[in-house]
Amino acid sequence: MDRVDVLNQLAYQYYDDNDSLALNYAHQALRLAQQINHAKGIKYAFIMVGLGYSSKAEFKSAIHYFRLSGAVVANGASGAAAYGLVLLGNCYREMANYDSAIFFYRKAKSSANGDDWSMANVYKNMALVDILLWKNNEAIILLDSADGCIQKSKGNNQFVRVDLLTLYGQAYKNILKYDLSNEYYERMCAASYKLDDYYHLVMCKLNYADLAYQQGNYPTALKSGFEALELTKKYVYPPQYVKVLIAVGEVYEELSQYDVAAEYFFKALAIAERLGLQAEIALSYSQLAWIKKDQRQFSTAIDYANKSLRIRASMGDKKGVANCHNVLGLIYLLQKDYPQSIHEHELALKLRQQIDYKLGISASIFNFSLTYEAINHVGKAFDDHLEALEMEEKIQNKQSLAISYNSIAELLIRVGKLKEAYGYANKANLLGSETGSTLLKRNNASIFVAYYQALGDFKMAFEYQGLYQALNDSVYSETSALRLAEVEAIYNVEKKENDIELLSQKQVAQARQLQLQQVELSRKNLIIAYASTGILIFVISGIVGIRYYREKTEANKSLRKLNREISEQKEEIQAQSEELVEASSAIANINKELEGKIENRTSELKQAYKELDTFFYRASHDFRRPITTFMGLAGVAKITVKDQASLELFEKVSETAASLDKMLYKLQSISDVGSQQMVFKEVFLKELIEEVLHGFTKMMQQKRVAVSLEINEQTPLVSYPAMVKIIIENLIENAIHFAGFERPFVVIRASVHEEAAVIEVEDNGQGIMEEYKPRIFEMYFRANEHSKGNGLGLYIAKKAIEKLSGHIFFRSKHGAGSSFTVELPNHSNKKSDVVTHRLSIS
Repeated sequence: MDRVDVLNQLAYQYYDDNDSLALNYAHQALRLAQQINHAKGIKYAFIMVGLGYSSKAEFKSAIHYFRLSGAVVANGASGAAAYGLVLLGNCYREMANYDSAIFFYRKAKSSANGDDWSMANVYKNMALVDILLWKNNEAIILLDSADGCIQKSKGNNQFVRVDLLTLYGQAYKNILKYDLSNEYYERMCAASYKLDDYYHLVMCKLNYADLAYQQGNYPTALKSGFEALELTKKYVYPPQYVKVLIAVGEVYEELSQYDVAAEYFFKALAIAERLGLQAEIALSYSQLAWIKKDQRQFSTAIDYANKSLRIRASMGDKKGVANCHNVLGLIYLLQKDYPQSIHEHELALKLRQQIDYKLGISASIFNFSLTYEAINHVGKAFDDHLEALEMEEKIQNKQSLAISYNSIAELLIRVGKLKEAYGYANKANLLGSETGSTLLKRNNASIFVAYYQALGDFKMAFEYQGLYQALNDSVYSETSALRLAEVEAIYNVEKKENDIELLSQKQVAQARQLQLQQVELSRKNLIIAYASTGILIFVISGIVGIRYYREKTEANKSLRKLNREISEQKEEIQAQSEELVEASSAIANINKELEGKIENRTSELKQAYKELDTFFYRASHDFRRPITTFMGLAGVAKITVKDQASLELFEKVSETAASLDKMLYKLQSISDVGSQQMVFKEVFLKELIEEVLHGFTKMMQQKRVAVSLEINEQTPLVSYPAMVKIIIENLIENAIHFAGFERPFVVIRASVHEEAAVIEVEDNGQGIMEEYKPRIFEMYFRANEHSKGNGLGLYIAKKAIEKLSGHIFFRSKHGAGSSFTVELPNHSNKKSDVVTHRLSIS
């Protein structure tokens, strides 16, 4: 047992230093633990093997081993159980499935049994999810809890401490407390150098690059980004490499070097799509949309922005969704579609206000001012500029503040208020000097060119034009110098990749050479066999030839007669063949015309469907906004209003709004079922069903419904998780809704085999009358006029099942309940898109 524990500990120590050696130790530990039936050692070895595959970016295997670890029961292994669940949660976090990530973190918290280090690890990772969802204040509370657990603990796990410093820095940066953020980043980097851990050293450089980027210090951001890129040649971890590529690309984008930026984003996108990193895919698309916007390639820009929007909406990333609406608003502004531009900016602003993203709020108001300025609503534009400026002066983000000063100065020059314009332009100039930003100084010089031209002082205008040109050249000289460092860094990374590729090609060539030798040997053996057979055939042919010669004379007469008959038949067949060719040609021309017409009609239908789907999505989205406002006001009324009659009215309003919101959500589900791409992943039915049931807790409590689960997962189900969730949600909601009045219950059974998954939902409700059974899957059909449902649940479930090539059956007896059974094919032979990775878990 001691040897197993030592091997597991060696595996853990070598991760992030020599992953292959670590994985080898983990496999040794697992084999030995299984031989001696050491349960605790097996449980921990499964985790170490999973961690090894995660570090190698073989994420499907990692999930498999984490789940195997969870199935092992071992006394005194609560720490290992919690650790394994955290790793499983991290897999879902990296797939941007944040709800599932939190689900496993909570399970890990329950399994930790008060162990301080385990609790610190759980709190830390829950905080990271909150940071990703822009819940920064909640994240800081969780980080404080994690820090408290570390203080109480007697352990000395430095990796958790370093991760905690990183997350504190990120959270404080997001809420614009840059001094605190920088302090935590400095402590994090100092600790990383002591650990000599390349993962954290890359993270250190990324943190500095991001902080400098947020503050508009682009040369420093590029320098830190290239240093991170240089480190990746010593420790190549693809998901982290993607983050480095995006970070460098973002700086080049701000410097308007779009071709260089696009190179980075497309390279990041290719790796992210291969690994299934949804957050990075969405970010790459939105950045590419921004580039295409500035290059006036509007249709491509809109396509990229909408791709990013769909992914981020499915992730629940409000900040990312707001970013996409913001980009779309600017695209429509450039296209002079001002109403649509204002609409998109309104959507962005509302989301940014919900998450209290102050920089984003001021940016949205600033963008409103640009739109109103474009339509000559100068007064409204000026008011918005001042509102954005007031926020930015409180935020004290010098980069944004200087941009606002420049923009207000430009607007004032336009309306002839030159004295005021000079004041704002001068403020922007001072901030440019204070930040050392060459870009700010350059843009400010162009404002002074316009100012002195309006004043009629062409000498000063000419001097500032020269300053503008010099600063513009300086921007490119700075980035060119850094570009040399970047080229060298990329060369080193690509050289390593090429060396690996050459080794792989050499191995393939050797294998092919061996295969050719085997083919040549087989060919020689075949020639010998053919030669022997040929000799034997020659002897037999001689004997047959003699007999044939004797019969030949008699046969010749019959043969001549037969040839004449064949010749006549050939002529007849030739004539028929010519007629068939002519007919075939005519049919081919007719088919070609029909295909053209069908193609045009299909194209028109696709375009109409796309427009209808876009309208449907936006309309349902817009309808839900006032409904959620009603619900919010009703909630406020419960607190502030004291009159009982008024409270009852508000309760009715709240119920009606909630019912309408639920219907709109279902209508959106119909659109999702019809339009979403099929991306197959592993679906863990037990966790998914428990998650769905958790959402119906209030409904079950009101109706006092008892729910029982019978789950048998012999093998993972590979399907489309979003569709499976839609099916289960609607069947369970239907069962709870129609459960009986006396001792109501719902039974959910599920079993997964290699070929298929079978899900059954049974209730003891009122059942379905015979005359209504043929119609229960119709849209809006309700078999009971007293039902409060909207008649969409079973329709949506059936549509999703058909999308997955599955089948649904039901049996029901009026007054005795119903049972719905779903069969879904298990695409376990398809390559799963499930991916995970280790984000320095300790």
